[in-house]
Amino acid sequence: MTRPLVFGILLLIALAGFLWSIVRLIRLLGLGRPDLRVDRLGERLASVLVYFLGQRRVAQPMSYRPPTGATSWHHLLIFWGFLIITVGTVELLISGVWPAFSLAFLGPGYQVLRWLIDLMNAVVLTLVVYAFFRRLVLRPRLLPLSLDAGLILGQIGLLMITHFGYHAGRLAAAGQGESFGPVSDALARALSGLDPLALRAASEVSYWTHVVVLLLFLNYLPYSKHIHILGALPNIFLRPLGPKGVMPKLNLEDENDWGVSRIDQFGQKSLLDLYACTECARCTNFCPAYNTDKPLSPMHLIMDLHHELVERGSLQLRLRDVQRQAERAGPTAGAPLRALAQTLQQQLEERPPLVGGRIKEETLWACTTCGACQQVCPVFIDQPGKIQQMKTHLALSGQLPAELVRTFNNLERNANPWGLAAERRMEWAEGLKVPTIADNPNFEYLLFVGCAAAFDDRIKKSMRALVEVLEAAGVSFAVLGHQEVCSGDPARRAGNEFLFQQQAEANVTAMNEAKVRRVLTSCPHCFHTIRNEYPQFGGHYEVLHHTQLLAQLIRQGKLRPEQPLAGSITYHDSCYLGRWNGEYEAPRDVLRAVQGPGALVELSRRREHGFCCGAGGGRMWQEEHIGERINRNRTREILDSGATVAAVACPFCTIMITDGVKDAGREDSVQVLDVAEVVRKSLRTIEQRKASAAGPAAPRTEG
Repeated sequence: MTRPLVFGILLLIALAGFLWSIVRLIRLLGLGRPDLRVDRLGERLASVLVYFLGQRRVAQPMSYRPPTGATSWHHLLIFWGFLIITVGTVELLISGVWPAFSLAFLGPGYQVLRWLIDLMNAVVLTLVVYAFFRRLVLRPRLLPLSLDAGLILGQIGLLMITHFGYHAGRLAAAGQGESFGPVSDALARALSGLDPLALRAASEVSYWTHVVVLLLFLNYLPYSKHIHILGALPNIFLRPLGPKGVMPKLNLEDENDWGVSRIDQFGQKSLLDLYACTECARCTNFCPAYNTDKPLSPMHLIMDLHHELVERGSLQLRLRDVQRQAERAGPTAGAPLRALAQTLQQQLEERPPLVGGRIKEETLWACTTCGACQQVCPVFIDQPGKIQQMKTHLALSGQLPAELVRTFNNLERNANPWGLAAERRMEWAEGLKVPTIADNPNFEYLLFVGCAAAFDDRIKKSMRALVEVLEAAGVSFAVLGHQEVCSGDPARRAGNEFLFQQQAEANVTAMNEAKVRRVLTSCPHCFHTIRNEYPQFGGHYEVLHHTQLLAQLIRQGKLRPEQPLAGSITYHDSCYLGRWNGEYEAPRDVLRAVQGPGALVELSRRREHGFCCGAGGGRMWQEEHIGERINRNRTREILDSGATVAAVACPFCTIMITDGVKDAGREDSVQVLDVAEVVRKSLRTIEQRKASAAGPAAPRTEG
């Protein structure tokens, strides 16, 4: 009975320590604002099956290009191997205190299971050796061999080695007799000539080493980088299931709800994210800011927030506990505790701030909110949301880059970031028959023009092309005219929640008074904001991006592209249309209808892994003073594709890619056209009418 007793004592100590650590983690989570949801249970369970057990995102590339773009196949095998090995671990733990227990009740399947467990131990051990080799020799980007990683890999390797030592030694000492698995059996045969006493001793040492390492491993996990083994499953299960990239509506009357300046101002789901990070570096490898040498690494930002939670959160919990003890102790006995509480409070106040301290301001302002990091995260961490909340704190507390101060002033005075007089909002429509809601009260679609189309000379051309195409298809639409103000995207993405709410409420009021049911936008930023964030203000509409409507009109035969454009064409995915709203096909369907099947030249960085133009998150209004300009990086890929037309579906993308083409000196050989402009050029009747109106000297339309 000595062995079960010793085993039982060790197990109780280990489980007590592990439980204490889990309670501590839960208490740290409790510091955040309650926001955990368990609705739509079926979808959440399906997420666990696909993304936790199936490891779907781990199977995807780790960055844009090889060799770092290779998948983490070894992590997949280690994970799945561990799932199988865990069955044997459970049997080991139970039989350690109850020797009679065995999974033999499984019948013939028991032997198959033992063989599978044994085989997986060999696979995992091989992959641990490979993991050491990979980090020491191959040295993948952003993944050095840290002490923490070395300890974890070492413990896993030792568990596998002692598994074989225990079973092979026992089998060899007994003269084989039974089979445990292919590797253990082979080792037992190799050791069969040794002294049985020495083999039994080696087997016993391996057994206890295995048990001790296993229990130490269990208690080391909550304090290591591999805490994600505990945090990944609940984080995937509790992930938000609504629209992506939606900022919460703040209560601006409550100064404690002005963004995030302390770790405890995050929601509990955001804090759970910090436990789930696998430190795989996918987010950083796909980040356009990091890839153009900006001071932003999404992975390191999450790691910094994790350290802040552990350090500051532990102090807060300690202070809370001491204050409670002091209250229970009474005025006299509690005096030393109150003194300790004052010391802890002082330590908290002396800690450097989260924003501007551990997290640098330039790190936050570098983010384009493109969502590339969140898209590739295996455990659904919301890096952009955290950055946005901290940017909101900076903006509402007046800590802004000078360029954004100017932009906000423009928005406040003229309701557009360009700073042009609001009275000029309808000048873009001169010469066109663009009805307002007063002219066409029975409209089907409200065309939300947006500031870029109203005030930027280049984007005005795209909007005019869209209007001509809508007229050709017989679409009933109207505009708000001078009642329209900025959608609020520039303000909210740059952190100015006050201004955003004013603009959103103004637009929602005007749209609801006009009894708007369907909204059509050409700007993905307006599309995202009206579709996903205006419901926070009572604005519930069916919102379409213009590429979605154009694709629909072509399918219905209401638009018939008649002539393809000359040369080849490629398409640049908009982050706010693609990643945030999942629309990749509509623009491509339109372009294929114009150019013909197979005529579209796809970029290597496309769809959910498309590369940002650099304008999102308020970056449109700020200069890039650090590293390479993001739009030049993206434009270089477009130019390398050999396409003569770069099709886009976003005003910001049009401006940024056009600037990139000009910077490269290629504006004479490569056109940057909105999808609506491509369609208009394909409609011979419009082009002929325009040429006729221009007279004999009118320039010839390309295509």
